[in-house]
Amino acid sequence: MKINSNKENLLKGLQTIQTGVSSKTGTIPILQNFLMETKDAGLKIVFTDLEMAIKHFIKVDIEKEGSVTIPMKKFMEIVHTLENNKDISIMVDTANKATINSGKSKFKMGGLPKADYPVIPDMDESDSFKIPALILADMIEKTIFSASNEDERHFLNGLLWKAEKNIFSMVATDGRRLAVNSRNNIKTKQDFKIIVPSKILNELVKFIKASNFNDKDDILIGLSSNQIGFKINETVFISRLIEGNFPAYEQIIPKSHEISFNLDTQKVFDITKRAVICSNERNGVVKYEFKKNILIVKASSQNMDFEDEMDIEYSGKQFQINFNPKYIMDILKNIGDKKIIFKFTTSSTPVSIGSLKDKNLLYIVMPLRS
Repeated sequence: MKINSNKENLLKGLQTIQTGVSSKTGTIPILQNFLMETKDAGLKIVFTDLEMAIKHFIKVDIEKEGSVTIPMKKFMEIVHTLENNKDISIMVDTANKATINSGKSKFKMGGLPKADYPVIPDMDESDSFKIPALILADMIEKTIFSASNEDERHFLNGLLWKAEKNIFSMVATDGRRLAVNSRNNIKTKQDFKIIVPSKILNELVKFIKASNFNDKDDILIGLSSNQIGFKINETVFISRLIEGNFPAYEQIIPKSHEISFNLDTQKVFDITKRAVICSNERNGVVKYEFKKNILIVKASSQNMDFEDEMDIEYSGKQFQINFNPKYIMDILKNIGDKKIIFKFTTSSTPVSIGSLKDKNLLYIVMPLRS
């Protein structure tokens, strides 16, 4: 194989598939590699960790067709260090040794044949539907922070995707907070409930945000019994689905509330951020005390105390409620609205936080005991 490319094209393509070096390297070293293969007058590059895979195409000049798998981390380091204004030439011999030339720089590194690399299944498009790329990224970003990380209950390490009665929803929870985001303008071929791993969704959002898509750019989503695929132009993301039963989250959502009022998103974020400085780092608690037209925020730790207040439009009864400040700040950072609406009944029951402009977005947070 012999190809020629400029650094910008090659680096951008590599960054698309660079999802992090596989943790399985101890048992399957080839998962440290990525696959390069000439195809259709371009270069197909592929990464997989056996749970997810990304295929991407780069426009290059092909002098000789072929394929190879080479270590991702070292190859990325090489490309990063090469001069910006010099073309890069990559040659692979019959022993799968790659030579990378740029200007007067020359690197050689050993590779392995394509036959040794895991076979990546094609995306199943038989049961597929489309979502505008920007809407998909927005729905993911506004929910995914509520999913668990490395929870033994593996079904919490992803987002529930549900299509039911012409409503498409994404749901995330870690057992202490809940995020629900719905749309009624997404047409699917049939109803479904699946759990999509957070890992593939995080990579998908990165790709969408880096690609300068507009409102008319759609993503094709294909489903099979144990797999989901995302196709954007010639780039494909494929992942296994998570098995298990997602919690019956509808039971957590309060059916009624006694108190409801609006708050300025940025002001509550700023005052909470100041409070975090003085809260206990391991199990931080921030206290929110509501009085007539005033919100008092307090926090304390072994050596520090904090108190601040802000004006609000509130005329209900005086009460105090305690939260993990991270949960509140995560919501405020991602809700995408200047005003939020708080709904609650007591200081010990689940609290609803919503957006005034997006009625399909809902967050539930469990208060902390004093």
